[in-house]
Amino acid sequence: MKTSSIIKTSLVALVASSALLAGQLYAADTSDNTAKTERCANKGDRHHGPKDGMHKMLRKLDLTDEQKAKVEAIFDKYQAKRPERPTKEQRSEHRAEMLALITSTSIDEAKATKMAEAQQQQRLQGMLTHLKMQNEIYQLLTPEQQQTFKDKFQFGKGEKGHKSRD
Repeated sequence: MKTSSIIKTSLVALVASSALLAGQLYAADTSDNTAKTERCANKGDRHHGPKDGMHKMLRKLDLTDEQKAKVEAIFDKYQAKRPERPTKEQRSEHRAEMLALITSTSIDEAKATKMAEAQQQQRLQGMLTHLKMQNEIYQLLTPEQQQTFKDKFQFGKGEKGHKSRD
């Protein structure tokens, strides 16, 4: 019975700490990303964050100037919708809550579950917003560009020679 409790505690601590780290990965950067995007464009095929992946794909589609302007407007629209990044104090408070859960003599499963569910909800909203943005951009493309996008998006069709897992 004691082993089961230790395993439960360890599992909840692992999930909770993963949730904490995932939140930091998806935290919004409120600085001007234009210069960063230009720097990333000049660094070859290295991946520099989720936005650069989409920019890299779009660079290969030979967008017209009108399409580029519309794409930037879409990026700006969704950037404005992103939630504010938690303050340093909020992040510190969250870490303290996590530490309290991890170091307590018995795990408060309800609180741990609530924290994990909140993190999952944030990730879900972020992914949904990202997919909406990508869909809006896709709708701007010509049929030929859409086909190129589909071809490059499929797993195993990239430049790096990844093989499919059939």
